[in-house]
Amino acid sequence: MRFSRLYCSFLIFLASNAYAIDWKDIKEKASSGIVRVYVVYETREHLKPYRQGDLARRMGTGFFIDERTLVTNQHITEGARSIKVEGVRSKEKFAMRLAHKPNIRFDLATLEFTNEAERERFQRINGPIGPLEWASWDEARPGGQIAVLGFGNSEKLVATQGIISSWEPRHDLYQRRLDHVTLIRTDAAVNPGNSGGPAISPEGRVIGISARYGAGENIGLLIPFSTAKQVVSAMMEQGRFVKTDTGIISYNLNPISRKALDVSAEQAGLVVSHVLEHSPAADAGIKRWDIITAIDGHAIDHGEIDHPIIGKVPWWFAVNTATPGQELKLDIKRNGADSTVHLVMRPVEMPRIWLPTEGPDYPLEWGYLGGLVITEVTRELLEKIESTGNWRWDLVNDAAPGEKIFLVTSIEPDTQAMSYSEYGLDLMQLRVLAIDGRPIGDSLGEHLDRLYALVEQGNATAYVTVELEKNISIQFATDQLIADMAGLQHRFPGIVKQAAQPRSEAAAMRPDKIKRGATHRWLHQAQASLEPDSAGKLDASERY
Repeated sequence: MRFSRLYCSFLIFLASNAYAIDWKDIKEKASSGIVRVYVVYETREHLKPYRQGDLARRMGTGFFIDERTLVTNQHITEGARSIKVEGVRSKEKFAMRLAHKPNIRFDLATLEFTNEAERERFQRINGPIGPLEWASWDEARPGGQIAVLGFGNSEKLVATQGIISSWEPRHDLYQRRLDHVTLIRTDAAVNPGNSGGPAISPEGRVIGISARYGAGENIGLLIPFSTAKQVVSAMMEQGRFVKTDTGIISYNLNPISRKALDVSAEQAGLVVSHVLEHSPAADAGIKRWDIITAIDGHAIDHGEIDHPIIGKVPWWFAVNTATPGQELKLDIKRNGADSTVHLVMRPVEMPRIWLPTEGPDYPLEWGYLGGLVITEVTRELLEKIESTGNWRWDLVNDAAPGEKIFLVTSIEPDTQAMSYSEYGLDLMQLRVLAIDGRPIGDSLGEHLDRLYALVEQGNATAYVTVELEKNISIQFATDQLIADMAGLQHRFPGIVKQAAQPRSEAAAMRPDKIKRGATHRWLHQAQASLEPDSAGKLDASERY
C-alpha cells in the first residue's frame, strides 16, 4: 500500500514537470531583442512656465520587432532631449531617436538608431539583434502563463512570472487621457523600469507590453499584443497612428429605454442617442434611437461582446484601433425591423477635447498680463495642479473640439493682479475667457501682441478688462502694464519681448495645428533647437 502511494506520487511529480516551463532558457533567447532605454528630458515648472527647467533622466525597457525598429512606451520618450539604449551584454550606450510620431492614446513609441553605423556598432558589441514576434490569440487566453521581462528595479534583465488573469476595460486614470483602454491583467509583478518591455508567452512571443497604468498590489497591466501590433503597424506604414471613430454616442439599453422604444424585456444592445454630422455613422444611415445589437458578428449585451478566446470585453474593443478605411458591420434594430449597415471608419472630431501634451513638437503657449501668468492647459499642467491638492479636470468638457484653454497659473507680487488677491478675490486657476471683450479663442499671443502694441504706441485705452470664469471681470490700468513686468524681468532676465522664431525651415512648414503651439513672444524665451548632433539628440522637428 505504501509502495502504491509512493508510485502515484512519483507519477504526479513526473506529470507536473513534463509541462514545466524553462523560463530561464526562454528569457535568454529573448534577451538579444531587449534593451534598457535611457531618456534625458527637461523638467518644467508648469504653474510658472517662465522658469528654466532642469535636465532629468528616466529609464524603461524596449524590444525590437525587426532589426531596425524598437518598441517602447510613449511616456518613456515624452519630452526627450536625448535617447540612448543599452544592450543586455554590455553597459555601452547607443544613440537612438524617434522613428515615428509616438501615440499618446495607447502609450506606444517606436525608436531607431540614429544612423546605420550606430546600429552596426550595437551588434558588434551585443551580438545580432533578435527581434521578438507578436503572440497569437491562443497564447493570450486567460489562465495562460506569462513572464514580464525588463529592467524593473534592477540593473540586469529580470523576469517575473504569473498568469493572464483577464482582459479588462480600464479608464486611463493615471495619465488622465480621459479615454477607455482594454488591458491585460496579470499577477506577475510590473515594477518601475519595466515600462515598455515585453511580457512573453512560453513560446517566447510578445503577449503584451508593460505600461505605467495605475493598478495595485499583485496587479500588473499590459498593453495587449493585438492593440500594439495594429497601432505600431500603422505608425510604421503611415508615420503615425490616426485615431478614428464611429460618430455614435450611445448607452446600454435599460428597462426605461426598452419601454420607450417598445422592445422586449430581453432585448440587448446599445441605444443610439446622437449621431454626429458628417461622421461614418451618419454616412451609413444610422439614426437616433436605433438599437445596435451586434458589431462584426459579435452580439452586444450590457455593453460587452463575447470574444471567442479572451471572453467578455467592452464593445468598443472592436473599434478602438480601427484604421481609416476599415469597414465595420453593425446589426441594428429600428422600429422593430432588423437590418445590417456597413460603416467605414475615419477620423471624427468628437464633442470633447483631447488635451495636448507638451513636447518638442508642441511647446505650450503662455503669456503675462498685469501680474497674471496665463498658461495653456495641457495634461501636464492639470497633473501638476492635482499634485497641489486641487482639481481642474472639469476643464476638458468646457471647450469646443481642439480649442485651447487658458488658465491663471500664478500671480506675481507687487502687481495689479496681486492687489485683487490681497483684497480677497481668488484668481488662481480660473479660466481666462476674453481680453477687452475679445474671446481668446485659439491664440493668447495675438491678443497680447495687439494690446502691448497699443501700449507702446500710446494708443491704448486707460484700462483693459479681463473676463474670467464664474462671471468675474477685472480691470488693469494700461499705463501700469509695463511696470507690472519689472519684477518678473528682474528675477528672470531676458524673458520679456523675446520673439520665438521657428526652429527650422521644416518647422515653419509644418501644419497649422503645430504652429499654433508657438510660445508667446512677450514672455517666453525661444526654446533651444532640438536638431540632432553627434550625441544623438532628438530630432523632433524632422522626425515628426
